[in-house]
Amino acid sequence: MRQDCSFANDAGSICSASPVGFWKDPHVIASRPVQSINPPTGRHRYRIPLVGWFPLVLGAVATLVMTTWKEGRHLVYENLQRHLVPLHDFLQPLFIGAPIRVEGTAVFFRAEGDDVPHAMLHNLLHNKILHERTVFLTVKNEDLPRVPSSQRVQVENLGHNCYQVNIHYGFMDERDIPQALSQCKEVGLDLDPMQTSYFIARQNVIPRVGSGMALWREALFATMSRNARDAADYYRVQANRVIELGTQVEI
Repeated sequence: MRQDCSFANDAGSICSASPVGFWKDPHVIASRPVQSINPPTGRHRYRIPLVGWFPLVLGAVATLVMTTWKEGRHLVYENLQRHLVPLHDFLQPLFIGAPIRVEGTAVFFRAEGDDVPHAMLHNLLHNKILHERTVFLTVKNEDLPRVPSSQRVQVENLGHNCYQVNIHYGFMDERDIPQALSQCKEVGLDLDPMQTSYFIARQNVIPRVGSGMALWREALFATMSRNARDAADYYRVQANRVIELGTQVEI
C-alpha cells in the first residue's frame, strides 16, 4: 500500500511510504535532479577547507603539468620547423662532393613531417663522415588498435644507398624498432643488427625570457624534458647500438 510523502521546504523529503511506492511516485522522482543542484548548506561548506581542498589542488597541479608539457612540445616543434632543411634538396648536393663513407648502417630517427634529422647534420658537421648505408626512420602512429605485420614496414629507395623506412604502429602495438627493421629483408633491405648504429638527437631545452610561456613554466618543461623516457628505451633499441647527439633548443 502506497502512502503520501510530505516534502520539506529545503528540498529534503520525509516519507513514510514503502521503498517500492517511494520510487514509483512521479513527484519524488522529479524532485531528485532538483535536489542534486542545490547549493551546499550548513555543514557542507566546511568540507572543502577540511578535506575537500586536496583533490582540488591535485587536479590543478595535474592540469598545470599536462598543459605545460603540451605547450612546451609545441614550442619545441615550432623552433625545429624554423630550421628545417628539405631532405631531397639536401641529399642531391651532398653527394656531389662525395663525403667519406664508412662501413655499416646508420639509422637516423626522423619525425613525421620532418626533413633532415638534426642528428645527421651534427654527425656530418663534427665527424664529416657518412655510413655506406643510411636509413631515415619514421614511426607513424595509426588510429587503429593494431597494424598487420604485412603492413608494418614501407621502404623507399632515395638513391646513393639511402633509404626512407616508415614503420606503422597501432596504439596497442608494442614498439620494437629492431624487430620491425628485420622485416625490411622481405623488401630487399637486409640490415645486420650488429653493424647498425642508431643516431638520436637529444634535445636540451633552454628557457628564454619573453617567449611563448612564463619563464617558470619553461623551466618546469625543461626539467620534465630532461627526465622524459629515453627514445631508445621506448623503442627497444639496444643501448650499446645508440649514439646520442645533443642539440640545444630555445623556447
